[in-house]
Amino acid sequence: MLLVCRPLLLLSLLLLGTNVTAQEPPRGRELVQRRVMLSQAAAGKPVELHVASGSLTVLEFDSPVDRAAVKLGDARDRFELIVATDRLIMLKPAGDVATGERVLLTVPFADGMAPARAVFAIITNATQVDAQVQVSRLPRTAEAVQAELDEVRAACAGKNIELEALRARSAATGPSGMLLAGMLDPVGIQVKELTDPLLKPTDGLTVERVTAFRGPGWVALSLVITNEGAGPWTPTEARLSSARGGRSHAMVAMREPHIAPGGKARVVVETRGEDWPKKAAHQVELRDSTGARRLLIPSLMF
Repeated sequence: MLLVCRPLLLLSLLLLGTNVTAQEPPRGRELVQRRVMLSQAAAGKPVELHVASGSLTVLEFDSPVDRAAVKLGDARDRFELIVATDRLIMLKPAGDVATGERVLLTVPFADGMAPARAVFAIITNATQVDAQVQVSRLPRTAEAVQAELDEVRAACAGKNIELEALRARSAATGPSGMLLAGMLDPVGIQVKELTDPLLKPTDGLTVERVTAFRGPGWVALSLVITNEGAGPWTPTEARLSSARGGRSHAMVAMREPHIAPGGKARVVVETRGEDWPKKAAHQVELRDSTGARRLLIPSLMF
């Protein structure tokens, strides 16, 4: 997303007569914000500026530029160039820069301090477009550096607190983890063995037993499945379809990597409680990653 502040973005759009949708990332490219620090040692060495057809690039300077002396190579007919203020330049190409081509943008400064100018080499990058480039030329004070460091430290401290909370949460398993996650309450868990004459083999897969569990906000099915086919089978996807026409996906889990031919394993299907209202009939379909074999239970009510 474009990281230019709101007033600057609105000014840019008004001056160029465009709209917000014009700043959607070009296909396959990411809009980025970056900071460029000019130094006397690198004076005159071009700084690469990544542009794309129809995408706005904004340059912000920390010292005033000589607006009348800004030069854009020999490609003015292919670019919209606006020196909006003595610290803000906007650039919008009508087309991508050809491979291997570099269009030079020279920006002289107005205060006579070194370096005297900034030079940019405008190119097209396959993955990125510079949406906002902050150009720093004046030395940063110790106070400014310390303020930025304090801000980074505060942000890191907040992230560390969040990380510790997540670690503590993930460390709790079994009943403790379910209680912390709000998956257990005083009402407890409803459990029911489902025996249905419609549990018929499909694609060499047979369900021997189905146990349904319902807790606060969740439903889980424990299925004991036998693989009577010639090859191993690994269920990776579960689909639920209600008689009312609703459809949803559910999580599938099992301990074994697959169910071997002639073997059996327990497979758990977990879904949100709102996807399976009480006493509602659902069709349950389990598939492998290829979709070649599936286990279909036409109707289960719980």
